[in-house]
Amino acid sequence: LTPEDVPEDVKKVVDCSSLTFVVMKQPEFPGGMNEFRKKFSENFDATLLKASDATLKTTIYFVVETDGTVNRIIAVGDNDELNKEAERALKSIKTKYAPAKVNNLVVRHILRMPLSMNFK
Repeated sequence: LTPEDVPEDVKKVVDCSSLTFVVMKQPEFPGGMNEFRKKFSENFDATLLKASDATLKTTIYFVVETDGTVNRIIAVGDNDELNKEAERALKSIKTKYAPAKVNNLVVRHILRMPLSMNFK
């Protein structure tokens, strides 16, 4: 992810000048990405979405702070209900990340998680 990859909607919420985009060690969720996805799906309430014969998509952007907390969560997609629920589900995960590092110094780093849901 580079500053140019960050959508304007996200830049309104996240000060990209305070982020490190090129890191030597990516932020890590305890148990890895599969554990993160599991916690996210446990917190996500799909019943809030209106089912249709469509695939709903959003991309969630969030900052992993130097203390490992998740901050500045924003979902960017065409479906407002999906965006809101994705943001809420991610905010409800209280487990901290191991923060990103550059030369053994912890840094703020932005992550992006695409999400799609198929209703058929």
